[in-house]
Amino acid sequence: MHAAMKRNINITGNGTMHGGSFRHVRVMGEAKILGPTECESVHCMGTLDVTDTLAAGRYKQIGEVVVNGDLVGEQLNVVGRLDVQGSVRGRSVRLRGQLDVRGECEAERFEARGGFAIRGLLNAGEVDIRTWGPCRAKEIGGRRVVVRQSKWGGLKQLFSGQGPLSLTAELIEGEYVYLENTTADVVRGANVTIGPGCRIGLVEYRDQLKRLGDARIDAEIRR
Repeated sequence: MHAAMKRNINITGNGTMHGGSFRHVRVMGEAKILGPTECESVHCMGTLDVTDTLAAGRYKQIGEVVVNGDLVGEQLNVVGRLDVQGSVRGRSVRLRGQLDVRGECEAERFEARGGFAIRGLLNAGEVDIRTWGPCRAKEIGGRRVVVRQSKWGGLKQLFSGQGPLSLTAELIEGEYVYLENTTADVVRGANVTIGPGCRIGLVEYRDQLKRLGDARIDAEIRR
């Protein structure tokens, strides 16, 4: 017997649906999904509230989404505001807006043009951050970690809360680390560059440490 073909879900305007296993989910308007949901793709233009975990091969949003569980996917593209009560796991995470994660965020590549607050660990092979708004993470780890301040400072008012266009973390660690406008207790890496606007408590490096502009480093150790 052939397995039942997964159906597509399309919500236009206002609607509520029960979770389950689907092929494609498309929202144009305002929608709520009750229960855990698994699908090949999600495309949301508007507002979406998911009461449990959401797993999607391809995820794209333009608007505001709340996931009251984990968000899991291959390609996660966020334009707008995303609030995840659990953790985020994806091969690629691309942010253009505001991301709030109560747990951890794990990806092969994390690219942010906006602001974010990650209460746990941000872990990705490639971390590329342009601070268009306040960015915070407990710890950041990756093979290559690059943080630069965006020249689009006028976009700051688009993001929730007020604060400097900077990154704050307890620990930042990677093979290659380049930082601007970053405040961190500890930075560890093989090749480390601490750039303008940085305030770092301790830098532990293996091969090379560069200090640019008005960067402040309280202590440094070569391992």
